[in-house]
Order: sequence, then structure tokens, then C-alpha cells
Amino acid sequence: MNIFHHEEEIDEEFHVSTYIIVYKFILGIFELAAGIAIALFGSKMYQLFQTSVIKELAEDPHDLLARISENVIPGVFAHHTYLVVSLIVLGLAKVVGAMGLVYKQNWGVDLLVALTMIMAPFQIINLARHPNFLDFLYLIVGLLIALYLVEFRPRAWISRIFRFK
Repeated sequence: MNIFHHEEEIDEEFHVSTYIIVYKFILGIFELAAGIAIALFGSKMYQLFQTSVIKELAEDPHDLLARISENVIPGVFAHHTYLVVSLIVLGLAKVVGAMGLVYKQNWGVDLLVALTMIMAPFQIINLARHPNFLDFLYLIVGLLIALYLVEFRPRAWISRIFRFK
């Protein structure tokens, strides 16, 4: 009987929106798929990119997009191992966290909020170096979701995680 009472408390305490679960799950699937695609087809994608840029620059030697991508894309593929590992780990963490939310597990909330806290400094630095509205929106949505998951009481969440009194 005590077990059922504990389950009712969890159901009352757990207030996760279906939209958050779907958002995190889909985002995780996209990151996971991108990491796997780069791992499996990265060299082929780079060859296709080089062919396309050469063709585009042959048609218009002053093409701005081709010139910019010519400087950016080789750097991405030079460090593709880090990118692949990061995308796969982030994707798996988001998918697992979303599944934890589906099954009303506190570790799902903890995983997603901790992931947001770990990634926020990198997103802020990236935003400061390269201001972009979509990156800003992505950061704000992530922070608002994390705050919603901890019921807008981050101190209570931190004390629950670290067992402070």
C-alpha cells in the first residue's frame, strides 16, 4: 500500500509536457542520425562537397556562399571524429532522457537538465562569437525547458540531486 502511495506522489510531482518529450526525442534522433551519417558517409560527403564547390566556382568565381563554405567545411571534416562523437553522445542522451520522461523517471529530468547546463556555456560562447537569432532562440528554448522541468525552482532541484538539506 505504501508503494502505491509513493507512485501517486510521483505522478502528482511529475509535470512534463508531451511537447517537451517530443521535442527532445526528435532533436536527439536528428543529432544521432547526423553523427552516424557523418561517421558512415563523411568522406563521400566531403568528395561531393569538393566537386560541387569546384563546379560552382567554375561558373562564378566570385560566389560568396561557395567561398565561405570552402573555408568552413574542410575544418568540419578535419575534426569530424570529435563532431561524430559529440553528436552521437548528445543524441543518445536526449533520446534516453526523453524516454525517461515518458516513463516518469526522475533521472530523465536530471539527465536533460544536466545536459542543458553542460551545453549552455558552449552555446553562449558560440552565440557571443557568432550572433545568430536561431542559435539564440535554441538556447532560450533549452533553458526554458530546463527551468520548466525543475518547476522553476533550480535550487530545490540542485539540493535534491546533491542531497543538500
